[in-house]
Amino acid sequence: MSYKSSVAIYLRKSRMDPEDESIEETLSRHSEVLLKFAQKEQLNIVGIYKEVVSGDGLFTRPEMLKLLQEIEEDRYTAVLCMAIDRLGRSSQKDGGIILETFKEHETLIITPQKTYDLNDDFDETSVEMQTFLARQELKSIKRRLNTGIKKSLEDGYHVVEPPYGYRRTYIDKRPTLEIHEDEAATVRMIFDMYVNQNLGSFTIAEKLNSMGLSPRKNDHFSRNTIRFILQNPTYIGKIVWNRKHRMKKKTIHDKNKYIKNPEDKWIISNGIHPAIIDEETFRKAQEIRSTRSHPPSFSGALQNPFAGLVYCRNCGTAIVRQCMNSKNHVSLLCPNVGCTRSIQLHLFENEVMKSIAAIFEKVKVSINENTNKKQDKEIEVVIYTMRQLKKELNTIETQRSSLHDFLERGIYDTDTFLARSKVLASRQTVAEQLLSQNQDRLKHLRTAPGFTELIPVFEELLYNYNTLTPSEKNTLLKKLIKKITYSHTKDQKRTEFNISIEWNFDI
Repeated sequence: MSYKSSVAIYLRKSRMDPEDESIEETLSRHSEVLLKFAQKEQLNIVGIYKEVVSGDGLFTRPEMLKLLQEIEEDRYTAVLCMAIDRLGRSSQKDGGIILETFKEHETLIITPQKTYDLNDDFDETSVEMQTFLARQELKSIKRRLNTGIKKSLEDGYHVVEPPYGYRRTYIDKRPTLEIHEDEAATVRMIFDMYVNQNLGSFTIAEKLNSMGLSPRKNDHFSRNTIRFILQNPTYIGKIVWNRKHRMKKKTIHDKNKYIKNPEDKWIISNGIHPAIIDEETFRKAQEIRSTRSHPPSFSGALQNPFAGLVYCRNCGTAIVRQCMNSKNHVSLLCPNVGCTRSIQLHLFENEVMKSIAAIFEKVKVSINENTNKKQDKEIEVVIYTMRQLKKELNTIETQRSSLHDFLERGIYDTDTFLARSKVLASRQTVAEQLLSQNQDRLKHLRTAPGFTELIPVFEELLYNYNTLTPSEKNTLLKKLIKKITYSHTKDQKRTEFNISIEWNFDI
């Protein structure tokens, strides 16, 4: 049988083809060239394979896999392509599979330049050499591309898809981001609800959905979408890459899979795009996120009224809800094996509600003019302290300038200069720490809810607790409670345990 009797055409776009030309345009142009060549050489074309969705790995190329299967069925005597490297130039393993299949089934490789028979030693060596050089060229291209991308990222340009809250813009023809104000308002709302209102990602998603808001690629927000936004440094003006890597397909049935890299493997640089969230708010969001438990899946309504509130006193891990053999046996426990023992949910609830009732009695007594006057006086003291600390920092800066002047004029030698510098550095550290503490205290005093507005929250919990859904309980509890630490040792009875409650207000 002549090698011309049953020939397939394989078409695949290469990086050598024009970048401004689409895959379809390239394959159409190549098809026209190869069909004219086939006509001239009297090749009988019985199949055309167009690799529209192409990748570096063999198992990301469905048309090549189909072609190899039909070669194994001895359907073709030859395959016509633009060049040897169009068959593949990824890994040595993938290239070996392709060439071995051609060789074992005595299928020739035809290009407009030459016809190759892999059972001929010279042709086989020639093809192996070309595929080797093609792989090296591909590696070189990837290195250049990666170097260019890395340089752009290090320079602060954003080269991937804009995240929610931004849209693409260009500076000097290089890609960056500008704020999409409508979406940015939602991003700010998400951080505010998470950091300042102490709401969880599921509750935030539900609230946004109820407002008719939605992300770009879905019709509703999910807790995963919220968590992705909360941990994305792009919103504070950073550029992040190496957040995930793609797993190579091992079979044709494998799906594209991206694995998230550990956060310590991320590479972060300063972007040239504007920030949507300030760094302090973002930092607090990360602190909250690191202490909360995130179950692997969620369907339906929130079931744990204490979600995001209760933490193990031993290890600091968020306590999770566990449903045992029946719905009547629901417990709270530390997910770390061998740590704090579990406790039945209803016992825990009773203890927390007792604490809330006791605090409510104190709150009612505290609601008078003296409470507000006391808070106003404390605010005045904090503001005065902050002014004094800022003066101290200005004085330190002036003294530091004098140190350099004394060193230049020879009044101080190097040792004296270093000793005085250390003293100033120590004073500056103390002043900055105190200033930060007082700034946090001032913010707390100005934003902490007043007792009067908390009365309806107390009353709703105390009088209607058993009629509320877990989600409603959780929302109300988070208005009163910042954190609950829990412990239950082996020495204690099943009904004995310890809790400590940190409130959102001063008692």
